[in-house]
Amino acid sequence: MSAVVPLPRIHPLAAEVANQIAAGEVIERPASVVKELVENSIDAAASKITIDIARAGIKLIRVQDNGQGIHKDDLALALQSHATSKLTRVSDLSQIASLGFRGEALPSIASVSRFQLISRQQHADNAWSIDNSLVLKPAAHAEGTTVEVKDLFHATPARRKFLKSERTEWLHIQSLVKAVALGHSHIAFQLRYEDQHNLYFASCSELPQQRVVDVCGKAFLQHSVVVDAGRESMHVRGWIGLNEVARSQTDRQYFFVNGRLVQDKHIQHALRLAYSDTVARGRYPSYVLFLQLNPADVDINVHPAKSEVRFAEPRNVHDFIYASLTNAFANNNRTEVKPGKPARGETGSTSSVNEPTAFYRQTDQLQQELLKQTESGVNYLELLEGKFLIVDTGSDQLLIDVADTGILLALHELLHAYRTGRVEQRPIQVSVSCNLTIKQQLIVQEQQALIKQWGFIIEPISPEQVAVRAIPAMLSYADIVPLVKDFLNALCSKEHNEQVAARLAEHVNDAGLNINEAYVALLLEKINRYEQQSTALKSLPWRRLDAAALAAMLNSQA
Repeated sequence: MSAVVPLPRIHPLAAEVANQIAAGEVIERPASVVKELVENSIDAAASKITIDIARAGIKLIRVQDNGQGIHKDDLALALQSHATSKLTRVSDLSQIASLGFRGEALPSIASVSRFQLISRQQHADNAWSIDNSLVLKPAAHAEGTTVEVKDLFHATPARRKFLKSERTEWLHIQSLVKAVALGHSHIAFQLRYEDQHNLYFASCSELPQQRVVDVCGKAFLQHSVVVDAGRESMHVRGWIGLNEVARSQTDRQYFFVNGRLVQDKHIQHALRLAYSDTVARGRYPSYVLFLQLNPADVDINVHPAKSEVRFAEPRNVHDFIYASLTNAFANNNRTEVKPGKPARGETGSTSSVNEPTAFYRQTDQLQQELLKQTESGVNYLELLEGKFLIVDTGSDQLLIDVADTGILLALHELLHAYRTGRVEQRPIQVSVSCNLTIKQQLIVQEQQALIKQWGFIIEPISPEQVAVRAIPAMLSYADIVPLVKDFLNALCSKEHNEQVAARLAEHVNDAGLNINEAYVALLLEKINRYEQQSTALKSLPWRRLDAAALAAMLNSQA
């Protein structure tokens, strides 16, 4: 029988170990450090915040602000766990109005990096600095604070194994800065990568919608409805995008609670309900919303990174958000978008392509050709903001689910073109770069013939990146990066041709639906062609109507 090894006695953890454990909760990646430091600057009433990054934050993260600064005698306390200026009594936990309050961030960051903090209070004679050694030194610095984080995770190299590529981590930082800037339009933000200018958002407290244009693009604001509603101590304002600016991913969904970007299941459910009849299947709505309520009615102390909240009365919040959004959709109030300079370094789109218009057939010419087909007297009626169509051809009446019909027809055409070797390509004049996984890169290297047969031209340009130089012409308006990743994932999974075509077809509505006579005429032509060529005519997303069919539909619902 083996001897029982006695357990060690209970003892308090060393401060260094405790800080590194806390760092594991607070600091997931370099963007987490940027978030904590920028939120401290906002709480310090800064009007300008500059962020410098090197090697995606691994080599350097520097955040400089012109805020109130830190008193000399408080600098050492700032690097002690649970030391904060935001809380004094237990009752303060129920009235938190600041972004940071736990007192964990700075000591946690300092425990896994080479750290320096320099600060000068307003009207102070000079600045003071402190680093990992906790030794105070006089320093030269303008009013405000600079935090410099070098060699992140140097003390815990195992943590670096969990980081993604430098490009991915850098994209996380950019997304984080855009989100924070969106929630604080009165503050100017500058983001620089290895001394190269990347993003600059000027202060626009008098015109907050300008910040929305800077981050989300002018098209978002042009195709959005204004929300501005209040009930009791709650008030929600912002913009909710219509189907025209829906996206293939959830990268343009911003919901702020008392200035903090958060996720909450009750809010998400209310949003899904409000958008249920507005956005096409397979698409995700775009929105920028700000909820203000009494700090006592929301608990933000439920997640180490403060990304989740708990409401005192979640049902009331849910119903208020749902009612506010449905009323806004019904009223259809729009924001007047005035021409202005975009934020430097920002395009408002994640995969925009700048191509000469001569590459395509002129839209007017295409519409004229298609409109000739409507001279026989095709009439149509849009239902639920274009989600459904009733079309009268004179000899036939059809009820059409527009988004699902587009997907089915695209699947059919893609599969037929692939099997006959006739997938038409749309070259991209200014290629789009795309970051890939190792498996996806191997597919690109080993399956070039198959990739071209599906209508793509994808070329490796680095160990982790490819350039997309052509996509299938019938998917010309798809979001290119998500389209390519879905396609390569299908090839990685060795999916059947039907499954690959189905994945690609899901992107046919990426640009939204612009329903007009030309669109309806082309849709009817494709439906007729499908019915002639296909034997699978059950459970179609359209139905030819007559009195008997309508009666059967009504009776089935009775």
